This record gives sequence, structure tokens and C-alpha cells, in this order.
Amino acid sequence: MKDKQQSYLFQVNLKGMISLLSEHLYSNPNTFVRELLQNGVDAITAIKTLDEQHIGSIQVHLNEKRNEAIFEDNGIGLKEDEIHKFIAVIGESSKREAFEANDFIGKFGIGLLSCFVVSNEIILETRSALADKVLRWTGKADGTYQLERITEERPIGTRIILQAKKEWAHLFTTSAFEKNLRFYGDLLPIPITLRNGHEAILINEHTGKWLNDDYTKDELLELGKSTFHTNFIDAFRIDAPSGKLKAVAYVLPYKTQFSGKQQHKLYLKRMFLSEDDCRLLPKWAFFIRCIINTDGLSATASRESLMVNGELKATQKEIAEGIKSYLKTIGVVDPAIYHKLISTHYLHLKAIAAEDVDLLKAFMDDLPFETSKGIRSFKSIRTYQKNIYYTANIDDFKQLRRIAESQGLMVLNAAYTFEEELLKKMQRLDSALSIEEISPVHLLKSFRDLDEVSANAYMNFTEKARKILETLNCEVTVKRFQPTDIPAIYIASNVNHTGKSSHIKASANNPLAATLGAFTRTNETKPQLCFNADNSLIQAVFPIKDSYVVNSIVHILYVQSLLLGKYPVSDKEMNLFNEGLHNMLIMGIDNFINI
Repeated sequence: MKDKQQSYLFQVNLKGMISLLSEHLYSNPNTFVRELLQNGVDAITAIKTLDEQHIGSIQVHLNEKRNEAIFEDNGIGLKEDEIHKFIAVIGESSKREAFEANDFIGKFGIGLLSCFVVSNEIILETRSALADKVLRWTGKADGTYQLERITEERPIGTRIILQAKKEWAHLFTTSAFEKNLRFYGDLLPIPITLRNGHEAILINEHTGKWLNDDYTKDELLELGKSTFHTNFIDAFRIDAPSGKLKAVAYVLPYKTQFSGKQQHKLYLKRMFLSEDDCRLLPKWAFFIRCIINTDGLSATASRESLMVNGELKATQKEIAEGIKSYLKTIGVVDPAIYHKLISTHYLHLKAIAAEDVDLLKAFMDDLPFETSKGIRSFKSIRTYQKNIYYTANIDDFKQLRRIAESQGLMVLNAAYTFEEELLKKMQRLDSALSIEEISPVHLLKSFRDLDEVSANAYMNFTEKARKILETLNCEVTVKRFQPTDIPAIYIASNVNHTGKSSHIKASANNPLAATLGAFTRTNETKPQLCFNADNSLIQAVFPIKDSYVVNSIVHILYVQSLLLGKYPVSDKEMNLFNEGLHNMLIMGIDNFINI
């Protein structure tokens, strides 16, 4: 015998609410699975406050022919006044009264209505542990709901019946439901069973073991492999008390970009929340993937991210310290993993070391740098020569590399992010280090001047070249330098490309000072084209008297030097190069083909 049905109106514009849920609040229609799991878990959590020995369970029954799904839990259930108050009024939540809200996953009272995204009708049948009535609530997408009492016996708990909209029928198959139940509920401590006819699938039989501290590293690595389909270099635990957070962090086996975004598994009270880290990890931790569970942080209304508050910020700091603590000790704990870590993720380690002095101390000797003699560790660099020279501009490094190598000098390429800052911090950590910046301007100090006889021989050529390049605002010099296969080198003005001071430390007793100068900032000068008197081509060119030929050769060598130095070349300069080359081909100068 049923009581007479009564109709009621939701206290919200339900049609507008459904649009909000589907188009703005929830990122995909599968979210209803998570919401129903959350409601079931919270109902079971609530009844355990009355009976600590209660064994909770969630059953999901599918009828694929009817496109129907039934979620059933043996939680606390709802009384009639609770149905009116907590289901019909958006924003209320039954979890806010009588029980501690922190024990529950959801708090916004809108989870059930997410089912309207995939179904035109929601049927909720419930029996409260605090009342004898069995009630059936039927909510419809037109904004009305009905409430009736049913007389048949039911166990304490709640079942929710959904019939899929035509366009979402594919979500109500066994394969789709199993996938979504595992995706959202694989870490839940309450057993979830999916049933389709006589088939029963236990969704979370072996879940959550990694939360126990006795889980071995090999087991953690196997968990990471099955979760992210990657063989990681290492795995380590992170605890953040402020957020009641436990995590397993995995070190990726391949290099990543600073702008790269890693997928994670983030759970809130063991319910899946997001594949994003939700700003928990520090910005520099691009080489880390995590499985995280937090019991102390709060979700946003969509339950797909975390609320930014004091607890979140404190948790962020604890996670960052946890990662740094691992990095500082791994060299002692496992040297093999330490060296793999450095060889794979040295760029990220430099970024961290640039802001953490203790980490810099731990990694300093083994951090690799690009040098004119290849990739070298910092320990190798500082044992190679007394003074360490670097350039903070990649084009300068390319121009300096061959010349420095020919003189037996090693130069570091510190043009990459964090590297110049690291060198400065290394200088402060070890006052015995002499670290100085050089640029192509300083090359003039290392080039040998011509003797008086040679200077007189080159005077006519030098004057002609100066007049030719005067319109290009470029000075001309003739020096002797190595390597001899470079006919000319373009040296920009002495303004530092980074706009910073041109030295870290001036060394008055530097034995190379006579060669490289004291590296102090001087007044700005014009760029210079320096011809190499030891180069065979220059030796063949300087006796030429024909101004037309000299003009073409100088323009070609000028533009060639710009290109070799990786400097920008304007349309005007490129036209000069093409015209000079055309003129030389017409004149048939055989020596020119060796430029």
C-alpha cells in the first residue's frame, strides 16, 4: 500500500542548474559516477558513527538492455525531512549536521543532481537508520520531484536508479562502468562491486596498500609502472602533515621540458579527484609524477580541484621540502640512482639548486655544464684550470669556442636558464674559486699585434677596408690569432648582452690577465672586424691594389664573419654579400673559392 503521492518544486532553477553542471562545473559526463560513489561512501561513514563495527559496501547493478544503472549502499539513509532539506535545496548538505564534516568527501549538496546530466529522471529509494519509513524520491529534469512512502521491507541504506538519456547510453555498458568505477574508486576502502546479471566484478580488491609504510620500494615501483605505464628511475615517499597527505613520488626516466605538464593521481579521502597536481607540487618538479592521497584538504565545488587556503599552502611547502630532502640524501643512499638522476634531470636540478644552497652543496661537483671542450662536470672544470671562464650568451659561446680551444682555454656556456646564477652562488660558497665572464670583446686582448714591418705591409689594405666598412659603422683591425683557418672575426661592441656586470670576480693576480685582460667593463666601442694576418686567404688578399676587388672581398668577409658569429644579418648586408660574390665570380678570382 503506497501513500498518496505529492508533488514539490525544487528550490532552484533546475534546468539552468543542469546546464551549469554539464557545461561549466563538471568537466565530463562521467562525473556522476564519482558523485554517486561519494554519496555512498559518506553515507557509510555516517552510519559508522552509530556502529563502529558496521561493514560498508557499495553495489552497482547494470541492466544494459534497459540502459539502467542502480547504485546501492548500506549507509545511514535519509529521513523525510532530510530529503526535503538536503536534496531539494541546492547548496545544503546532510553532512553538515550531526557529524563532523571533515569525515566526508563532499560538502556541497549538488552531487546527486549531476545525474541529470545523463538521465532525465533520478529515483532515490532510502531507509534511514534513524527512522522506520522506506521512502521513494523521484526527481525530474522539469524542476519537480515527488516523494512517496513504500511499504515493502528494505534494509537500511539507499539505492539510486538512473536510466540513461539516449545520447549517453554508451556510458551504461559494463565496460564503461567498470572503467569509470576503477578510475574514481580504486583507492576507496569500501568494497565496490559491479553486477550485470550473474556477473560480479570487485572493483577495488587490492587497493590502497601503498598507504602502508611497510610497502617496499619494489612494490612502489611496480605500482607506478601499472599506474603510469612507465619504468621509473626511483620512487620515494612524501608526508605532509598539514594536509594529512601521503604520496609516492616517482622520478621519470626521460628528460622533460620546464613547460611540460605531468599527469598525476590525486585522491581526496581516497576518492579520485584529479590527474592534475592541483598546485601541490613545486613549479620546478617537472621530473616528478605522484600518487597522492589527502585527508585534510578541501575540494572546490566541482570536486575536481583543491581549494586554495592556508592548509594547501602549508602542504605545498612540506611537499617541496620532502622532494628536496630526497635529492639531498640520494647520493649517499644509492649512488647509482644519484648519477642516473643527474644525467637525466640536470636542468631541473640546476633550477632547484639555484634557490636552495644546501641542495647546491650536495650536487655542485657533479652538475654538468656545456664547455668548449664538451660536457664536463663542475668538478672536472675547476680542476682543469685555475680560473673558470664563462659566457652568458649562446652566440658569444659559439664564436668563442674554437678560438678558446685553440689556445687551450676552457669556456663554459652559461647561457641557459639558472646557469649564470648557479656560478655566482658557487663563487659565494667557495671563495677560492675564480669565475669570470668573457665575451668576444675580450678576444682582442688575446690577439697578437702585428710587428712594425707587417703593420706597414697591411696599412694600405687596412685603410681601404676601414673606408669600405665605415658606412656599416664597423671598425677594422688586423691581428694574428688562432686558429689560422678563420680569415676574420666580427666582434660586437663591449656592451654585455645580458645587461649585467661583465665579471663575477676580478682577479688582480690572474696569470691570464695579460692575455684576456682584467675583464672590467669599459666604455662602449664600435663593433670591429678583425682580419687574421696568419690566415692564407688574408695573406693573398692584402697585396691586391684593385679597389673594386678589395671592396667585394671585404664585404664578403664582413658578412661571412657575421654569419659565423651567429649575428643577425640585414637585407642590406645580405645584398652586399651577394653582389660581392657575383663580382668575384665574374672576375674569376680562383682564390676566392677557398673562403
